[in-house]
Amino acid sequence: MARSWLVLIVAVGLVLYVEPFRGSPPEPDVSVNGTDIGVTSGSYCWNGLLIDQCADSTYSTPLDMTADQTPAVVKPGEKIEVAFNDGPAPERIQTEQWLKDATNKTVQLKNEQLTVPNKKGLYIYHVYGWWKQGDGNVAFSVQVK
Repeated sequence: MARSWLVLIVAVGLVLYVEPFRGSPPEPDVSVNGTDIGVTSGSYCWNGLLIDQCADSTYSTPLDMTADQTPAVVKPGEKIEVAFNDGPAPERIQTEQWLKDATNKTVQLKNEQLTVPNKKGLYIYHVYGWWKQGDGNVAFSVQVK
């Protein structure tokens, strides 16, 4: 009898971990020194067990995505954690750094962290994730002071 309950608990745990009923890609938890940084989601496509959907956002660039955000204030050279804790981790991630003049470059996410520049200013980060079930992206802003 106890063994049956254990099997049932493990099975339910696996179903919840895999999240087959998810209708959109997981968003990363973004933080600096334990303080959360809000993100804005962009367009995505996701193929769940019961729901397959694509959602197009009205944003044309990461600058648009973060226009209404209050940038998180960070110190020069500080590390920002970008971790996918709510659902499956992406198979592939690409991170970009944008400036107000719309120039951008790819930056490395190492051990779920990225390092902000030493130069003061406003920086926008755009994180793309790709999974077997689909893709999605988020953006957030920081002010280096």
